[in-house]
Amino acid sequence: MIAESLTTVVLLAVIVEVVTNGIKAAFPLVKGENGNGSRLMAAIVGITICISTSIGILKNLNIDVRHEIIDYIITGIIISRGSNAVHDIISVFDKQKTKVI
Repeated sequence: MIAESLTTVVLLAVIVEVVTNGIKAAFPLVKGENGNGSRLMAAIVGITICISTSIGILKNLNIDVRHEIIDYIITGIIISRGSNAVHDIISVFDKQKTKVI
């Protein structure tokens, strides 16, 4: 159960990262001056995905939440922060790829 939840969070983080990068490419103003726009956009995308798919990590971990929307919001924020980690990992691989070429 925990492994499934973590796998779901990682996969959603990758999806959020891809969608957020697409939005930033289409709308450069989203980035903001210090990168906070990107974080906010990732949070909005993550929360939207969780609400629209009814995915909540607390429910999967058998933690009772009175209002499911809270579970979706928390999960959306978690995956949005995970998308930042995914972005950092991808950046490292991109830098290594350019060094090899």
